[in-house]
Amino acid sequence: MIVGHGVMGRIQRDKLAALGVRTVAVVDPGHAGTVLGPGLRVVASLDEVPSPRSVDLWSICTPTAAHAPVFRRIAQLAPHADVIVEKPVCLPDDVTELGRLLEAHRGRVSVDEHYLSSVVPEAVADAVLSVPGATVTGVVVEMTKHRGPDNARGRFEDRALGALGYEGPHLLGVLDALGRRLGTSLAPASPAVCRFDGSWGADGSPPQDGAEVSYRTATRCEVVLRTSLVGRPRLRSQPSIPYGSRRRHRVLEVRAVDRHGRVWRVTGAFAPTGLRDHDHGTVAMRCDGLPPEPPQVLYDDPLGRHLRRILRYFAGTGPDPAPAQHCIGHVELLHQWVSTARSAAAEHAGVRPAA
Repeated sequence: MIVGHGVMGRIQRDKLAALGVRTVAVVDPGHAGTVLGPGLRVVASLDEVPSPRSVDLWSICTPTAAHAPVFRRIAQLAPHADVIVEKPVCLPDDVTELGRLLEAHRGRVSVDEHYLSSVVPEAVADAVLSVPGATVTGVVVEMTKHRGPDNARGRFEDRALGALGYEGPHLLGVLDALGRRLGTSLAPASPAVCRFDGSWGADGSPPQDGAEVSYRTATRCEVVLRTSLVGRPRLRSQPSIPYGSRRRHRVLEVRAVDRHGRVWRVTGAFAPTGLRDHDHGTVAMRCDGLPPEPPQVLYDDPLGRHLRRILRYFAGTGPDPAPAQHCIGHVELLHQWVSTARSAAAEHAGVRPAA
């Protein structure tokens, strides 16, 4: 059962079909009545789903503001069903309610934060661990694209988290996957600095153009998380992404110093072009600016791998790759950063921050 047949709903339906999952219905009021295949019709609401208790798996792919209300209704209609929720798992204002719903739900729930299942952070971590005595001193995660065409097509706008509502969960997912493989925490141990690109809304809603967050970990590692939704990579070596281009700039870079004082940079790129190399990433190493070996090309299908892991979890044969409560923590952290940036922006402008 797919709830929401926008971009991610269609992608998920295809990916799940490739994994042997049959979609029995799609819910989307904007496409109600559309026939998607033999016996598969789009209905307008959850209440129109025939025999909801017989549906084993539901996937929520609606705009973020609808995640908690949709989950609430699914829990009423099918209290034992397994549920996938698209990232971010909910809006900040829905954290408390969704937490209560999750505690009461008798089925399994996992979040589609698929960068937690990308092989790129794992390969980057393995490359760092292959350097004897390496100490990680810096991590940069950047995810940039041009969202202009999406906006023109009416794709939803995140008024709660702004630019951090789209790629922010992915940035934290990559960071989690890297830290897990390195065996260290990359969580903030110092107050984070958060800056947005663009104008703040009159109601205090954060800018949509881009954002950067920086902080130090307990080991004094410098972490920088960056995103631009108007195609402007923060790394100066990367060209801008023009309106209409499907190219993406998704990079993880780790800096480390070995026992001899040599500086290593390990750079992982996710889906370098977004077109021909859609399911391929790369990992490259440099030591004091020189590459010790050619870049490694990796097959990387984060969404397909993540959904496969979720299905194993639902079947009771594997761990949850993205626990909902953990992903709620991501939302709370992003909201904290947005609030910090809002207060700083208001102080700079000499006005009281909007509630």
